[in-house]
Amino acid sequence: MPSTFAEIRFAPRWLHAWSVLTAGATVALLALGAVVTTFQVGMADPIWPTVPWHLALIDWSEPNPGFIIEHSHRLAGYIVGCCTIVLALGLSFSARRSWLKWLGIAALAGVIVQGLFGGFRVVLHAWLGTNLAVIHGCFAQIVFSLLVSLAVLTSARFATESLPSENSPRLRRWSLVLAALVFFQLVWGALLRHTNGALAQRMHLMTAFAVVAVAVWFAHIALASPPARRLLGRTLILLGVLLTLQIMLGVESWLGKFAGVLPPELRKPTIGQAATRVAHVLIGSFILATVVVQAVLLHRSAFQTSPKRERGWPSLTLRAGEKNCENSVPQLEGTA
Repeated sequence: MPSTFAEIRFAPRWLHAWSVLTAGATVALLALGAVVTTFQVGMADPIWPTVPWHLALIDWSEPNPGFIIEHSHRLAGYIVGCCTIVLALGLSFSARRSWLKWLGIAALAGVIVQGLFGGFRVVLHAWLGTNLAVIHGCFAQIVFSLLVSLAVLTSARFATESLPSENSPRLRRWSLVLAALVFFQLVWGALLRHTNGALAQRMHLMTAFAVVAVAVWFAHIALASPPARRLLGRTLILLGVLLTLQIMLGVESWLGKFAGVLPPELRKPTIGQAATRVAHVLIGSFILATVVVQAVLLHRSAFQTSPKRERGWPSLTLRAGEKNCENSVPQLEGTA
């Protein structure tokens, strides 16, 4: 029998480690996708699908850098897909909560749909242009946030810490507002990267101001509550650091893209400009994942199951501020 609350998990420890690994692999996939968009090499190979080991079959004297970048992105997609298959199967057989099993299936479905979006973006380019590329980029943010959330949901901390219900209604609402704003900010960013449209430029900047304002207000509310401060303290610090970096990267990316005489679609980015834009995209993904995790932590009560024991594990709720159960012994069924 577990001796501390920290040992009570909704999934085995190895699945938590695997979910973290899967999220890490997805970061590499997002980075390569950002490189593909930055150098506009999404159509470097108009043939899809290709086998994962395609780069091992080609004559390396022929392909240009764009071809290699695009196929590296496809290879990373295969790797993330395999990781997600293992994660979904592991949750289906080992998760101690039914909703966690369904989230694993949803993550796998999301990765499959994302792969199809990427493939259709290639084969339907002549018909739809960059429209599917925008959808492909936006949906990637949803999938990444879901995979990061699974890493949190399978952790020991999530199974043992929660916010008292009387402290959370307003914070819950603002966490959802913040997550929605960040997502729309990323949508406008994707439109800006693929179309350079005037509306996308304006809305990307306006939603950036809105995100910062709501994030500051959300942090103010959370820090005013000691239980919320204990629960969200680290994520609030991370969010502040990420927003600061994102503003600096955004200014540099904007100047590198729009400052000059030639229109942005006629100017090839330098390596430094490309690195800045890729970092800007990645930090945006991290910000979305962070605010989604905050919302998940605040909505923990929605993940509570009935008092029925699942697989012989006790259903436990930790009181606010309680760190461990050294002086408490959970009662198992059939225990006197």
